[in-house]
Amino acid sequence: MNNQTDKIVNLSHLILNKIISYIDDNIDIICFSLVCKRWYNDRDKYLVFNTDNINLFTPKNTDIIQYHKHFKLPSYYNILLKSIQSKTNCALYVGDYHFKNYDYFYDHVEMVISIPSNVSEIYITTNYSKDKLGKFYRLLSESQSVTKLNGCSTLKYGLPNSLQTLSFRNFNEPLVKGSLPNSLEVLDFDSNLRQEILPGVLPGRLLKLSLEYYQYEIQPGVLPDSLLSFTLDHHQHEIQPNILPAGLLSFFLDDYQHEILPYVLPSSLKLLSLKCYRDTLKEDLRYVYATTGDDNVIMKSCLPLSWLQSISSLSNLQSLDIYFSISNQEDTTMFNLNYLPPNLESLEITINAPGIILCGTTPLSLKRIQLNGCQFKIDEIFPETLQYHLEIFDYENDSILPIPSNIKIDTLFISGEPSESTITLPSGISTIFFFSELSSSGEKMIDFGGDGVTDQTCPLKELRFPAFKDGYPKVKLPKTIEHLDIGDNNLNDILHLIPSTLNTLVFSKLSNIDITIIPSTIKSITNIIRKFGLFNKQTIRKLDDNYYLITDDYEYEHSFKVVFRNAIDKYFISNMRNFNK
Repeated sequence: MNNQTDKIVNLSHLILNKIISYIDDNIDIICFSLVCKRWYNDRDKYLVFNTDNINLFTPKNTDIIQYHKHFKLPSYYNILLKSIQSKTNCALYVGDYHFKNYDYFYDHVEMVISIPSNVSEIYITTNYSKDKLGKFYRLLSESQSVTKLNGCSTLKYGLPNSLQTLSFRNFNEPLVKGSLPNSLEVLDFDSNLRQEILPGVLPGRLLKLSLEYYQYEIQPGVLPDSLLSFTLDHHQHEIQPNILPAGLLSFFLDDYQHEILPYVLPSSLKLLSLKCYRDTLKEDLRYVYATTGDDNVIMKSCLPLSWLQSISSLSNLQSLDIYFSISNQEDTTMFNLNYLPPNLESLEITINAPGIILCGTTPLSLKRIQLNGCQFKIDEIFPETLQYHLEIFDYENDSILPIPSNIKIDTLFISGEPSESTITLPSGISTIFFFSELSSSGEKMIDFGGDGVTDQTCPLKELRFPAFKDGYPKVKLPKTIEHLDIGDNNLNDILHLIPSTLNTLVFSKLSNIDITIIPSTIKSITNIIRKFGLFNKQTIRKLDDNYYLITDDYEYEHSFKVVFRNAIDKYFISNMRNFNK
């Protein structure tokens, strides 16, 4: 009987451990363990904290922090310490600065006397002379745990055989066979490389390669057959057929000046990114012509026809990203969507030039489309005879496009400055994000559809406001909205627009706090998120009618506390004042 009980208990712990593995937020992990008394009593048997956002070591100190000043739960402290001590994927930074999360940090490379066995990533963020780096690279070459090195400037001292990802900084040394570890899977050369890469030099296991301003023509055999992703920036030589590996899946080509010859792009490609600056193209590629389609009108094409024809032949292509830029554009040119391959799922077209018109028919296979800087008529590129379902539709325009009934959209992103006095949002969309400004907003009206009472005809659940300038428009939010981001607007000025049924409120600006308004507004909202800066935020989550969970992610520190209902108003207001200083 005892054995059977032990088996059941062990199985229960395995199940709990599996559930916890899907929870990244440590606060939610703690809340999960508090659901029942038995889970709480057994917490040390299945609970492990996520240490990705916990800085384990202070600058100039490689000892584990024995006490975190914001960690106020003694009953969980042993679990925290166990989680920290068991971490094996630590990051070590050397230099003048570091990213938000780090484990070891040294101001100067001379301070590094050893590389701990739990370090898997190293970032060198300052340019050092090779003489100063000698001792450090000798320590590195002996490591068996480091799999990623960012900022490498020399191969003179060798690199560890465990290395899988390597990024160079100010590197310009001859490359010979064997100078790079055979274990490498990701390799990034910066623009300082002035050495030719000969066939057989790159490791045979390489999966991802980046070359920037590489000045030599790529010869057959230079790129290994294993390569799946290749980035080539500002390459001045014409790519010949059979140079790119036959199994390449992703190709990023920036500022390419030549024709794309037949069979240059392998049919295996699933992702293609092209950045074209037409001023740098050869003269015979700048002015090409093609028919627009059904009307047989001849117009200039913004991209060379050889590029379009090569793209159309890629039957496996799923994602296409095109950036097109030209100065002193005067003539109207076009991009013909009929050249897109039939199985394309994601399309992003960004044009930094006036007078670019989209024509042709959008493939039915498209699920995500982003159109910036180009002109189009929506009923022409999405003909009414075809039925489309877009997961994401992102466009830039000075008016709100009417969405035809043959296009179903899950999430809509709108950029630009709509000029209409009455802005009627498309119906049938559950999520809408505005990244735009409304001039003379006080004179405008926003119509969300719905009947104004039950809003049964409005499925909108998530909304991000545009920035309102010169007053606030006449608007009544439908009661279907559950998540509202007020964008760049001031919270106090927008409170009167917030429906009482809202679940989540996101904002970044608050001033002139009105104590009489805020408490009554937040009572029905279960989740309030205040964003400030790039990485900082405060979240107030309602646990039940009596308690709120407040989390602060600020600078390099993360803290939380549980606040009783009667204290939430005071806490919220005092902290908002601190954030605005």
